[in-house]
Amino acid sequence: MISLGVDIGGTGCKCVAFRDEGTQLTYSYSEYPIASGGVNLSPNILQESVFSVIASCAAKLGDLSSDIAALTVSSFGESFVALNREGNPLGDIMLYFGNAESEEFFRLVEKVGEEQFMRIARIMPDASYSLAKMLYIRDRSCEPVWKYLFIAGFITFRLCGRALSDVSLACRSLIYDVNNLCWSEELCRECEIDLDTLPEVVPTGEIAGNVLPHIAHQLGLPVDTKIVVGAHDQIVNALGAGVSEAGEAVDSSGTSECITPLFPDLPESLNFQKCNFACVPYLDTGGYVTYAYNISAGSVVRWCRDALAIHLKTEAAQQNISVYDILNESCPSDPTELIVLPFLQGMGGTPDVDAGATGLIAGLTTQTRLPDIYRAILEGITFEMKYNQEKLLDNGVILRRLYACGGGAASKVWLQIKADMLDCEIIPVKAAETGAMGSAILGFSAVTGRSVFDIAKDFISYGKPVKPNIIHREIYASRYETYKAMRKIYTSHRKSL
Repeated sequence: MISLGVDIGGTGCKCVAFRDEGTQLTYSYSEYPIASGGVNLSPNILQESVFSVIASCAAKLGDLSSDIAALTVSSFGESFVALNREGNPLGDIMLYFGNAESEEFFRLVEKVGEEQFMRIARIMPDASYSLAKMLYIRDRSCEPVWKYLFIAGFITFRLCGRALSDVSLACRSLIYDVNNLCWSEELCRECEIDLDTLPEVVPTGEIAGNVLPHIAHQLGLPVDTKIVVGAHDQIVNALGAGVSEAGEAVDSSGTSECITPLFPDLPESLNFQKCNFACVPYLDTGGYVTYAYNISAGSVVRWCRDALAIHLKTEAAQQNISVYDILNESCPSDPTELIVLPFLQGMGGTPDVDAGATGLIAGLTTQTRLPDIYRAILEGITFEMKYNQEKLLDNGVILRRLYACGGGAASKVWLQIKADMLDCEIIPVKAAETGAMGSAILGFSAVTGRSVFDIAKDFISYGKPVKPNIIHREIYASRYETYKAMRKIYTSHRKSL
């Protein structure tokens, strides 16, 4: 039996085929043909890209394609496709990092009240969420909106004809009642969003139906392939990393960094939401996850490589290694005395948002060299996640164990810095595609009835755990106070400008 897991990102999409014992068989990736940094994406381009990776993955299987039993689509959140009654898109997709600020949205938040949004939707109202984008599209569309379908739901609709969403993607809309697990009639009424225009919300991993016959033929799928409802990409990432108990979290380090911890109960105080943390039901555990993230993470490391270490490119090519390998090998083994505020792309994510923030390197001397700066950048990014950890702990969310995945998990130096600074065990996940694997696990669970966590145990393998270095832990505990002081001075200065 084979399950296809589709993971839709902001710059491209991938499809990965897995056997039921956990073996990865084929992989396909497609980058969208859009300009870097663009906030709009054509729904037709999205569908063409996703369908192309599905068809490519199935074709690579050859005769084994007849064993495909399920296909599950997961994606980033906040964004959607607005459809008319004929099922045709009414405009481009505004990507998750796009902002739909408007006077109407701000008046709405003032009318309803920030705290009311936070009590019901369990997130702080912000123009990056779906609601602001819905208002923007609705007021500018030349036709009435029939359905707002989140990204994974739009592809699922194209595959099987049903307009659905799972809970985790609905939670990114700002109008979903997390307490009662349904669309909020109160918020929809206040926002003048017709409940009929919203997709039916079903449990993550539910079978939506069989693939449509003509789509099965187009993509090279068996006609009885089950289309399974996927989730927000961080949810399947957590599943693909093995998060199943309170206190566990996945740390995904790529262009941005996101720590997704599992905790048992909704925080009583709204301070949690005021730190920009969400509350999202996690599969069938009865618990919740949140997303603690920093948009300036791997992108800052890449800046160091491209702007400061470009001279190492030739050496790396000659040795058939990456520039990162050279930097990891040459950087100091002990903590630096530099402090880096890693906001080269602004202060975005949690617990603070300041799009105009910039980066800072403090403590430079004539003795400072590139390897020192490289390690200090890794430290600065991790100090910012330590700041998130502190805010989570203030609200009762504890990090006992981190599963590391993404490009950053390949750096032993960075993993050790994280273990020392966050004072917890870091376990690298060997799988390169945890999100797609989590989606495939949902597919296997849907068609077999087995628990997703039982299946995950067959799929996931880990590298050697990284434990805190006691000496470095104490050094970082002291320097973290310096980081916080500098961060506070910096943000206070910006607010006064």
